[in-house]
Amino acid sequence: MEILSIRHGFASDHSSTSYEFLAVDKPLGKKERSDVSRLSSRATPTTRRVNFRYTVDGYDIPGGWEKLMGQYYDVMYREEYSWWTLAIAFNSNDKQYESICAYEFDGADDLGIRITRSGQRVIIAIYCIVEVGPYWDEDEDYEDEDEDEENNSVVMATGDHLLDTLVQVRQQVINGDYRALYAVFEVYGVSDEDEAGEAQPPKPKDEKTGSEIVERFKEMLTTL
Repeated sequence: MEILSIRHGFASDHSSTSYEFLAVDKPLGKKERSDVSRLSSRATPTTRRVNFRYTVDGYDIPGGWEKLMGQYYDVMYREEYSWWTLAIAFNSNDKQYESICAYEFDGADDLGIRITRSGQRVIIAIYCIVEVGPYWDEDEDYEDEDEDEENNSVVMATGDHLLDTLVQVRQQVINGDYRALYAVFEVYGVSDEDEAGEAQPPKPKDEKTGSEIVERFKEMLTTL
């Protein structure tokens, strides 16, 4: 068996499915942590975070990861056989939900973006391949918070490079900046020449700030 990487106490290999969840907006209380821990005997949720790992084919989170994102967590990544699902969730109004849906697409090899909604909560799932690089050095202290005065929001410092980037991308999307979603299309979307007549996501306008977040996120995405 070939070990691809080791992160936060679990090994990612060709026969495992691994999840990392993070609660950004609201920490989990005792009851919520108890509910999450019932999903797996190996899950030990903190007020902000939990991970799951399954090493047997056919085993997965009961009810699916979407339920956890709909109720408890705001950011997630899932790795299985080198295929990744990145997800962000937040409450949104009808107008913004319609705008975000314009960035949903099916690309080559089933990579792309899917958008669902439960009540006022929007869940954006990005199906991709992530390039694991030297920036994946991590720190176990993952509940630090700082105030971002410009965006009037809490910035999480998890020590996990991918989670930290997803937190920043999530905040951009909440603020109406969809450049990171368009970047996914630039990597996995089908060009006009390949698929004539296929609707293309609208290209977001350039912003004065945040371009380094989009570039860092796009650099993580790779193809087969």
